[in-house]
Amino acid sequence: MAMRRETKKREGGFTLIEVLIAIVILSVGLLSLAQMMVLATRSNSLSGHMTSSTALAREQLERLKAAPFYSNPAVRARNPVLQDGGDVDAGGGNYVQFYDADGQRVGAGNALYEVRWQITEVNAPGLPLEMLQIRVRCLPAAGMSSSFAIIGEARFTTYRTASVG
Repeated sequence: MAMRRETKKREGGFTLIEVLIAIVILSVGLLSLAQMMVLATRSNSLSGHMTSSTALAREQLERLKAAPFYSNPAVRARNPVLQDGGDVDAGGGNYVQFYDADGQRVGAGNALYEVRWQITEVNAPGLPLEMLQIRVRCLPAAGMSSSFAIIGEARFTTYRTASVG
């Protein structure tokens, strides 16, 4: 009988180096995924701030639009809420309001948002009406030090009229 040479079959599997390379590739992928999640969380937070800023500015604009134009229409006495004044760039006076993260009115020291408005009478010569320009701006309150403080503001402008005759 002829002697057969028995060959050992090589057992299948991975070498230690192949496993280490796979772990490195997987780690790089997971780290970049984690970094993307941090960026997405920050973007989501900024988006929430911008949405809140827009909602607060729009809410103040709607309050000013809903106020009666005249407190006494018989003598055409303009409503004190709609008197000329304010400055959307400087703020201050009775033309500014502060809000917290939940949209509740607070003092300036506890505020996250500052809403400013400006009311200006527009001369309309020859037209039988009074016209007001109403500008509203919501921005981060003083002292904010996040990226929201740079780009998270909202501005709106509208006009109100009342007939004179």
